Amino acid sequence: MIKHETISLGTKLLPILGSGFFRPLTRPTAPIYIDCAERLAEAADEGGQVAHAEARLLIREVLTNHPDVQLDDDEGGQLRDLNQRAAQFFNKLIEAHWLEPRRLSLDEHFVLITPQLRRLLRLLRELAEDRPAELKDFAATLRSLCRDLLREGALDPNRLGPEEMRQTVKDLLERAGRADDQMHAVEGLILQQEAAQRASGSAQETLQRFLVEFHAGEHMVCYDALQEAGLLPRLNQARSVVQEALYDPFTKQRLAEGLAKHLELDSSVAYVEAERWMVRLERQLASIPVKQRLIDGRMSDFARLSDARYRYQTEMRGRRPEQVKAYLDEAARLHVGRSFGDLASEPGMTLLSPTVEVFFGSDSLSRARRQRATVDLTLEAPPTGADSEAANDEIRRRNLNVLNPQRAARFIEKHLAAKGARISTEELHVLTEDDLLDLLAVLAFDRGPAGASHRIIRWRIHSARADFGTEPERIPHDAEADRLVERFVLERIS
Repeated sequence: MIKHETISLGTKLLPILGSGFFRPLTRPTAPIYIDCAERLAEAADEGGQVAHAEARLLIREVLTNHPDVQLDDDEGGQLRDLNQRAAQFFNKLIEAHWLEPRRLSLDEHFVLITPQLRRLLRLLRELAEDRPAELKDFAATLRSLCRDLLREGALDPNRLGPEEMRQTVKDLLERAGRADDQMHAVEGLILQQEAAQRASGSAQETLQRFLVEFHAGEHMVCYDALQEAGLLPRLNQARSVVQEALYDPFTKQRLAEGLAKHLELDSSVAYVEAERWMVRLERQLASIPVKQRLIDGRMSDFARLSDARYRYQTEMRGRRPEQVKAYLDEAARLHVGRSFGDLASEPGMTLLSPTVEVFFGSDSLSRARRQRATVDLTLEAPPTGADSEAANDEIRRRNLNVLNPQRAARFIEKHLAAKGARISTEELHVLTEDDLLDLLAVLAFDRGPAGASHRIIRWRIHSARADFGTEPERIPHDAEADRLVERFVLERIS
């Protein structure tokens, strides 16, 4: 007999980890590696082999299906020829030990799909596939466990031989592990329902998910199997059978004999391994009722969440904010990228105010009134003639330098007489400081009252920086009043 010591999982996987077997899954190009492996495994013959030329062709097709994935230099990213890229990727698959080259003769060159890669593909398919319908087998799995364990002499060492005992316990472990995984899947489905309920947009959607969708979901299959089929008491009885076998040295000895012969273990090591198998089986059976109680709590949390969500959407929010928000969302979708000034000519969008601001959320709440400060009404001595003249001069000087929509509108009327007219700073020649202030007012506002009438004129500014923002050295500059400004175009829109 060979004497084996207990080896950790990491130590067992060390040769595979050291060979870089999992390194392709950590790279940005992992989808390409996985698709290549799947295509090669599907094209392999009965012996798991693929012809060398066919493998290169399949890898090329996979690369063609991923045009947006950027390859690294060691994967052929610097190569322009697709055949060279496929050859480079083919070498990376061999380097990761996903493929093994096999040359039968000078003319027969094959690659072999490694057994580790087939197991990895099986695991990746299970991770990628969301199959809640398989939860329907949960009740059948539990019934078979209870039936086999509660059968007379299920783990009796006097009735079962060493190999039969080993196969029986191994089969029970696999089914118990599958049932435990299904219970975890149930909890995951309930968490998905909670996340969807938190994002519900209306009270009707909240009720629909709580009263219909949640109770019709696949997760209820496992829940109903435990609640209605009377499996919980039978599970406790089956667990008692396993506990008796765990404390029975003859049962563990019979299982150890089967493990020692099958795995070529020392008798003492086989006995420890047999005890570990029985402990794991007992814990898996015990975890199912515990997980069921946790799922009960999850379902209660979902009910409380649905109730709170419904009360918030009906009593606290009401339908009016939802209608206003729906209207604004639809308007934003239809008129994306446009301003309120652009919508004046749209049917049904005639605005009675030149400036519109919509308040939503906490900004729409009434603000607290503030007490105004008292005004000092005491009379002061009238200013002298010199002081009055100085004050008037200061007012006139400030009015000359103030930027307001009126002077901006006058500037637009002077240089852009009609709607649709455009002028660039390349053509515009501003000479005086006063004209420069008018131009600054145009940049500060986008509308203003016309001088000869009471209508509002509007304009738009197109800056060259929008085209050369990432290359500021290419932005052209124009001279205006002895100053350089970035080039822009003024357009009158009304």
